[in-house]
Amino acid sequence: MDGTTAGLHATATSTERRAAARRREDIARGLILLAAFASFVLSVSLWFAGSEPEGIFVGIWVPSIISLGAFLLPRRADAT
Repeated sequence: MDGTTAGLHATATSTERRAAARRREDIARGLILLAAFASFVLSVSLWFAGSEPEGIFVGIWVPSIISLGAFLLPRRADAT
């Protein structure tokens, strides 16, 4: 291999790694939002089922889950 081919291969590998990392971040963001939404739905269903204190308790999880996601997965600097 000459230097040009090796450079192109390294760039492609780097690009693939960034794409894979972005996919993992997107999946993690989706799971965080899914968990927050599930908590919200559970909270509302508990509330209307007559378990108001439990519904409030589970409802408090929603902002906590979203905050955890913001802490673990900060916003991308290169957002497109």
